[in-house]
Amino acid sequence: PKSPQSEQPSTITMSTTKFAKPQRHFSIALLEEHSFVIGLTVRLILMYALPRLMDDGLLLQGVRYTDIDYDVFTDAAEHIAHGRSPYARHTYRYTPFLAKFLALPLDHKLDGNGFSFHVMSSLLSTKYFGKFLFCIADAICGYIIALLRRRQRASSSSDTQQPSQTQQPLQKQQQKSKQKQQNRILKKIQELIPTPSAKLVDALWWLYNPLPINICTRGSAESLVVLLPVLITVALVNMYQKKIPLSSSQTPCFQGTLPIRLRACLTGILHGIAIHAKLYPVIYTVSIMAAFARQEQQRILTTRKSYITSQRAREGGWLHNLSDYLRIMENCFCCALSSEKNGMTGFPWKHPLSILTLAALWVERLFFTLSSVLFLILSLGTMAFLTYLSVHFYGRVALDEGLLYHFQRVDHRHNYSIYWYWIYLARGRASEALNRMTLIGTGASEGLAKTTFSPQMGFLGHIPLIPQIIILGFTSLGIAPYDMTLALFCQTFAFVAFNKVTTAQYFTWYLCLLPLCADRIQWRSKRMILSLTFLFVSIATWLLSAFTLEMLGWTSHRQVWLASVLFFIANVNLLSAILNGYKKKKTTVLMSTPGAGWATGRNKAKLS
Repeated sequence: PKSPQSEQPSTITMSTTKFAKPQRHFSIALLEEHSFVIGLTVRLILMYALPRLMDDGLLLQGVRYTDIDYDVFTDAAEHIAHGRSPYARHTYRYTPFLAKFLALPLDHKLDGNGFSFHVMSSLLSTKYFGKFLFCIADAICGYIIALLRRRQRASSSSDTQQPSQTQQPLQKQQQKSKQKQQNRILKKIQELIPTPSAKLVDALWWLYNPLPINICTRGSAESLVVLLPVLITVALVNMYQKKIPLSSSQTPCFQGTLPIRLRACLTGILHGIAIHAKLYPVIYTVSIMAAFARQEQQRILTTRKSYITSQRAREGGWLHNLSDYLRIMENCFCCALSSEKNGMTGFPWKHPLSILTLAALWVERLFFTLSSVLFLILSLGTMAFLTYLSVHFYGRVALDEGLLYHFQRVDHRHNYSIYWYWIYLARGRASEALNRMTLIGTGASEGLAKTTFSPQMGFLGHIPLIPQIIILGFTSLGIAPYDMTLALFCQTFAFVAFNKVTTAQYFTWYLCLLPLCADRIQWRSKRMILSLTFLFVSIATWLLSAFTLEMLGWTSHRQVWLASVLFFIANVNLLSAILNGYKKKKTTVLMSTPGAGWATGRNKAKLS
């Protein structure tokens, strides 16, 4: 008989071979652990190789890889290097500090020989220096996205480790319902296909995403000018990690390295820089103010030792709710009638006095909380200071071209918007009218012709702002205090979809925010799958029709316009699917549904 010592190794080997997890491949582990370095290296290689192959005609002659805007940047930088204004370059409509920053290598020349000197001189040339900075900024954006997603997973795991007694039966019911809904075929597919790790998924959202890689390597300054300040702003606002006690006897616990008011000041400075650089982040102002106001008021509530304040801290986190204000108008007929029937749990559409009361409530929340006021003052102050410096050094043209132009920008080239054909026809009619007037000799001025046949056409040109304002107000006050990243994503998505000018660079404005709220979206629902399919079909239709117009020279203007209408409908349908299928994170905080910021702060508050 064998001794026990001889049998022990065999049992160990059997147990290890039976229950050992499959080891990851070396390449996958490398992609997970060094995602920032690999993403940056891929960008730098493509930045250097593809322009040499395509711009110089070695590959795909007639197709240029470098974006035309990059030529505008470099020309403006050369103007600054020679002591001229960057706005001497036609179509330069950006902040002058960008051109000043790109002109730095022109002021310092290197001397030397060797391979390292050749590499440094090529990187510091106007052909590659801007792209080099844009690629670094884009890779940093991807690193911030991965870091924020890692922090979200850590906070959600810490919150779900000790669920409350009231949430345990709800979680069991939800788990049972999910298990019943799962399909056996999907289970088999998941067994065959290994699921990627969380780190790899974080990198796939941006660092390994081909769209931002293509945009930054072509010479777009979006990552450096606006995406980086926006992501740092989101990181500062979400730095407030809160744990609210389940009873008034427990002491609250706050996690955070910076105080709320200091973060509000830093966020305001970054937000002002982003507004000066690109203007569109101004739509985030009310959302960030609401987020800071709720954080500070929630901190005040949790430090008070009373049952009412602790109850409000768990429900909404506000010092004052709409129900407190409605007590003043208890004798009002419309408010008393609505409270009897509906309990005032939704937006008071049919009651103007309640709407005015709600407006007064939000004015108190936003403008009488110190952190939100500090953020607003520093945002406006930073933007005004940078604009003043631009006008001081380069004249009124810096204000007209760098800021005011974007309020009335109309462009029909490479435009995904449904309004591009309208803009195209209006500009054609304006040029025809101007030529006719000059031939006849009526003495009409060019300004009169442009005013008469302007693409904006007065009031009709501002109609697209109406749905944007509605969505902006709903998301800023109804969603942003409870989930700021989802609110910013919805605002940017709606702004790009309804805008009169929509280019491929605009897609990065909301794609950088999507990974931060992706875990609260029902990606596997039937409606979401159909909406994404509809979106991809509309994009393919638009690209095919635009190819026939731009490359083949066909007169397919109406086909491109119909494809733009289809793309617009697909975007609106996708936004509706995201909001309807939005599911909140399961935490110890009792949070109301999206839109609860409008209502009384109760748990049953919904927006009809």
